[in-house]
Amino acid sequence: MSSTAVGSGENQSVTRAIDILNLLAASSEPLGVREVARRLDLAPSNVQRLIKTLTKAGFLEQTEATMRYKIGYRAFQVGSVYVGQNSLYTAVMPELYTLASHHITGFLGVLRDRSVVYLATVQSEGPVAITHRPGSQTHLHSTAMGKALLAEMDDGDIRAMLGAGPLPRFTPRTKVTLQQLMKEIETIRRLGYATSEEENRQGFFSAGAVVRDASGRAIAVVSGAVPTGTLNVKDRATIARQVLDAAQNASRKLGAPSSAIHGTSARRAATAKVR
Repeated sequence: MSSTAVGSGENQSVTRAIDILNLLAASSEPLGVREVARRLDLAPSNVQRLIKTLTKAGFLEQTEATMRYKIGYRAFQVGSVYVGQNSLYTAVMPELYTLASHHITGFLGVLRDRSVVYLATVQSEGPVAITHRPGSQTHLHSTAMGKALLAEMDDGDIRAMLGAGPLPRFTPRTKVTLQQLMKEIETIRRLGYATSEEENRQGFFSAGAVVRDASGRAIAVVSGAVPTGTLNVKDRATIARQVLDAAQNASRKLGAPSSAIHGTSARRAATAKVR
């Protein structure tokens, strides 16, 4: 039987190998062949052959203690090349370090598959770690990053993406109706940044603003998060301003027009599409 999936134009073995890499990348611990096979609903013999090939190429490594498998050094090298070739990182990373110097943990994310995918995190020197592993996903409706991205879409696209039903609740503060969220998005478009007040995770405040490319299109989002602790209204406003400055500085480095950086969010929302 051919390894090419019938009618799909895809090579089945390559697709399964990618599935294995994605599974192990998302796992918090190494996995054995049978566990990988079970989770992917594949024959253990097929998984064994694919894992052997990936391990020989350096994309997977076998732990000495348990003989299970984890992501290998070659996968890291490939990811590092992506970072080095991506001007987005060059533009954004210094801004995240600046946020960290102000005791704000900074994040870079993009919209993928109806979720925000974290590309980078720079941890502040604060006493509480706020970490998200690159490649991990988070929600659109409950995070400052997600809401900033949603505000770039028109209302119809937002409804199509989130659906009509109740949104998942993660804390007592999470907005779970589309009506609540759309009202907030009007404010985000006016201000140019979004906030999340313990809506995704209790005990943390975050602000987010989009990063624009040379065409003025939003291509990513920057956010900063801090423990709520003793934050007051002025502190929150300062953090939001610093995050917005970071996003605007990164946009300038990418050649975004001044009119796109400083123009009204309502106008941008009517013309810009986040990919």
